[in-house]
Amino acid sequence: MAVLAFTACSNSEDETDGGRRLSVITLTATMSGANTRALSEGAENALIATFAVGDIVEVVDAEDYHIGTLKAQTEGVSTTLTGTIDTEYLVAGEEVRLRYLNYEAKYDGQDGTLDGIAAGLDYAEGTLTVKTKEPLTFESNEVTLSSKQSISKFSFTDESNPVSVKNFGIAAEGLVQCIDIAGVETTGPVTGTLSSAASEVYVALRNSSGSKQTYSFYVSDAAGDWYTGTKSANLANGKNYTASVALTKLSALSASSAVGEVGVIDGLPAIVVDINGTNKAVALMNAGALCPEHYGGYYTFAELSSAVSGDWYVPSKAELDAISGITDKKLTTQYGVNGCLFTIGSNALFLPAAGYCDNDGDDVYAEEGYSYVTEVGYYWSSEGTSPDALAYCLRFSSHQNTTFGEYKINNLSVRPFHQLNP
Repeated sequence: MAVLAFTACSNSEDETDGGRRLSVITLTATMSGANTRALSEGAENALIATFAVGDIVEVVDAEDYHIGTLKAQTEGVSTTLTGTIDTEYLVAGEEVRLRYLNYEAKYDGQDGTLDGIAAGLDYAEGTLTVKTKEPLTFESNEVTLSSKQSISKFSFTDESNPVSVKNFGIAAEGLVQCIDIAGVETTGPVTGTLSSAASEVYVALRNSSGSKQTYSFYVSDAAGDWYTGTKSANLANGKNYTASVALTKLSALSASSAVGEVGVIDGLPAIVVDINGTNKAVALMNAGALCPEHYGGYYTFAELSSAVSGDWYVPSKAELDAISGITDKKLTTQYGVNGCLFTIGSNALFLPAAGYCDNDGDDVYAEEGYSYVTEVGYYWSSEGTSPDALAYCLRFSSHQNTTFGEYKINNLSVRPFHQLNP
């Protein structure tokens, strides 16, 4: 959801058209509040559209009658909207709706409410809330959208069979998650959980690299099966695309699975790791994440039970020591995300450097309170220390890779472990 704040502007005179009273208005619109919006219903972290020159805000009265059109004059998170509205039949205090449309592409179900426009007034002020209720629709692969994004309609197949998507994670170097009010881009994977499984997924993407990239996909269906795949493409900003992605279904893990084997157990993708002489399954992604590069959730020590479900558990200090002790490891960047890569057999385990959040409890990466994001990884163990205020965690950075004590009130990442079923 995005909130567009409209400030009042004056108007020197009214126009007439066939006896109707047309009030000339100029509004300053600024993107504020949340900076992401869902294109597919239920999806999260899709890139919000900033204003583009020519974007339309349609003014509709309480009876759904079109009474005016305003047009964006500049590109960016702020713009000036200019145009006229028909105030002949408006009554004082009547509420009107503003429907946000892109000038050249059709945005379904986006509308809002603006208070303060009434008959004879030459000014307006209020807020417009824009929310996408339906996926975007478009008529060709070359419809021009905001220069800040491209829109992709993905369909997925496994050996030519369609995959119905419930969860998805898309990672690529330079992939933009959102743009804040100041225009600062947050890069990282784009993820989503659809309210119901769908054969097509609409996602707003922007890749800041401006060149051909390899996109990594993690997809699960309503049955809990997981699929992975990659696709190389050059997604130009301001365009939309239809793409079919070939995926490979991950097989089930069991007690007979070999070290380094990747598969699914208890609903999550995992890799088999030798932990002090016993094979365990270690999740390929953080608790709350939808792909290996996604930071996922941040948890205090008291919240660890909420980070895992089923037979997944928070590892002990000894189990994290075993991960830390893997000799074939390196700090690296995987699909644009910094972290530590542990090579295990023919596959690897990636832990992103998600930093940590102090006890302010903030839960937005860019908010004050987060520390060492992209630089250091902190992963809870299930064991407290003495003094009781601390608990052990795995910490990796360019300076060290070890377990040490961290304050229990801070918010750290969790990487779930699982026993291999016989």
